[in-house]
Amino acid sequence: MYLWNLFKKSSQKLVRQHRQKRLAFFFAGLCIFALAAPQLAPASAQSTQATVQEILDGNQVFIQNQRASVNDVARQQQQVRTGNSRTALLFNTGAVARLSANSVLSIGQCARLKRGTILINGAVNACSSSITTGVRGTTYLLEVDESGNQQVKVLEGEVVVKRNATPIIDEEDQPTTGTKPTDPKPTSPSNQKPNVTSPTTVPKFKQFGPSPSVIPPTTTPPTTTPRINTPKPQDGKPVEPLNGKPANDKPILQIEKPISPTQQPDEVVLKAGEKVEVNQGGALGIIQQLTENEFVSLLKGNLFEGFTNQIPGIDKVRSVFNGLFPGANFPISIPGIPIPNIPSIPSLPF
Repeated sequence: MYLWNLFKKSSQKLVRQHRQKRLAFFFAGLCIFALAAPQLAPASAQSTQATVQEILDGNQVFIQNQRASVNDVARQQQQVRTGNSRTALLFNTGAVARLSANSVLSIGQCARLKRGTILINGAVNACSSSITTGVRGTTYLLEVDESGNQQVKVLEGEVVVKRNATPIIDEEDQPTTGTKPTDPKPTSPSNQKPNVTSPTTVPKFKQFGPSPSVIPPTTTPPTTTPRINTPKPQDGKPVEPLNGKPANDKPILQIEKPISPTQQPDEVVLKAGEKVEVNQGGALGIIQQLTENEFVSLLKGNLFEGFTNQIPGIDKVRSVFNGLFPGANFPISIPGIPIPNIPSIPSLPF
């Protein structure tokens, strides 16, 4: 009996140790996966369609030049355009976006903004003709003005702005293969008659000599070559030629080496509260910090005010704002968790 109890206790101890090892391996693997997960890019940030969720300031929202309504869907290779109105879109990736007035957006491998401003929250890669943004779920703005200059501003998260090797051109932007205006063809030398200029009429004078067919050649005035003053010997000593040696400790001739242009980066990484400007050719500017006034003006701008549904990441944007500008008042009121009304306990008469 004693041996049985001893064997039973030892087996239970071995089982417990085995379970503890399995749990330890499980939690170790879970921790490794958790550490590696933020470094993984989303499986697919390709936008294949966008659904109209909200329209503000009139009804000037168009899909393929057809007036759009709420719940209409813009599919791949289609274009969303706004006039004086603003709109909110929901992409197939779960990301949300807002378009300002006078914007043009193409749905495709990336959400290509041709003109205007777009606010994106979520995993959607936006682009223009010269740059492409890569995100892991964040909140940022892309702006393209009439001249083709662009700006990327990150409110929360991290965005990689990469310069396109070749400009992105949509199919509708490519020249159509139609009839081209015929340019006037130059006439061949064989069909072209020589242009004979009529000789200038010579005033008739009374003939006193040779035949009028003989015209004396006109004499051109002799060309005078400029005279070069050669240095004269001074004091019987010849003048030494210039040898580039310093005179009175001052160099006579200084040749500067050509300055090589600075290498433009192909991509930059923007963190929360940073921005970068990009010119028409895709040259990336210097990363700058958003000021408090810039941040507040964005949050009070037309891409935040007036919409019924707030963007999902607004609480993260507030955390970034409070971290960058301690003590500043966040301009957007976020409703908190409603607290249920608890009925008061009636007071007892004693």
